[in-house]
Amino acid sequence: MMLAASIRYSTFSPVRSKRGIALVIVLWVLALLTVMALGLTMAQRTEGMLTKNQLDGARFRAAADAAIVLTVLNLISTPLMPPVEGDTDVWIPDGSGRAIEVDGQRLEVRLYNEQSRLNLNTASREQLLALIEVALGQASTEAEVADTDPALADAIADAIIDWRDEDDLTQLNGAEDGDYESAGLPYGARDAPFQTVEELREVLGMTRELYQRLAPDLTVYTENDRVDTQFASAAVLAAVEDLTLEDAQLLIEERGLSQVPDAVQAAPVNRGGPLYRLRVAYLSADAGRRSMEALIRVEAGGEPPFAVLWRRFGMLDEPAPADDSDTI
Repeated sequence: MMLAASIRYSTFSPVRSKRGIALVIVLWVLALLTVMALGLTMAQRTEGMLTKNQLDGARFRAAADAAIVLTVLNLISTPLMPPVEGDTDVWIPDGSGRAIEVDGQRLEVRLYNEQSRLNLNTASREQLLALIEVALGQASTEAEVADTDPALADAIADAIIDWRDEDDLTQLNGAEDGDYESAGLPYGARDAPFQTVEELREVLGMTRELYQRLAPDLTVYTENDRVDTQFASAAVLAAVEDLTLEDAQLLIEERGLSQVPDAVQAAPVNRGGPLYRLRVAYLSADAGRRSMEALIRVEAGGEPPFAVLWRRFGMLDEPAPADDSDTI
């Protein structure tokens, strides 16, 4: 009897062992297949998102180029005088938003007259100082107000002059190579004109917040220190005309009342130029946060009538604009 039981044990035990091994192998294979399936799914999803991003980017670039052409067409066209009843379709380069639709894509276009900005390379120290003081006065948080040193405007204005002049003599509150070295910076003053407005961020004492408030009112592309105040911002108007910001804002409001053509104005309407800055972004937040900025030269009757000096694409730092502009 014991022999028979022993025989049965020795006969069937290996089979059970093999079945256990097979089960483990099957489970491992299933786990491996699951991992592979998940990997393929994630890869396909990632490739799909990348493809969609590329397509969305291509659509936006094409729409932004169309916005440039529409803007130039409006600028080189002579408005009807007197205008058709209800027609105020004259694009004024004052930065106000205008909605357009291109191939089903709703965009907001903002047009600026480049000559209405202050040139970093030709502006006087007094103009730079006034613009910096206005920007410092626009501190939006208690922390920014607390960190505002009364002497900061003088120091940055002098540092800008030291950055762009060719000598190594330091302005009263300025900064030359030794000051940058003492601050632990791996560079010194350029001692040459600013090549871009973005270069202003490297000037000693410049903060991110102050730069963001100054940049929209500055340029390096105009050829002289003349500022076209007709389309200048309140900050530039205050700096150039030696006004308070409040008085400059009142002038802006009064100016806006007379910018729309009426029956007694003579054509063509003066709209600055020849350099214009154009900003294009999606009008709806649901469409994305893509944006384009371009500098264009427009010369009616020229050959060609316009040229895009540069364009750059990016993402908006601020929320997408509200849908409250005029639609074309």
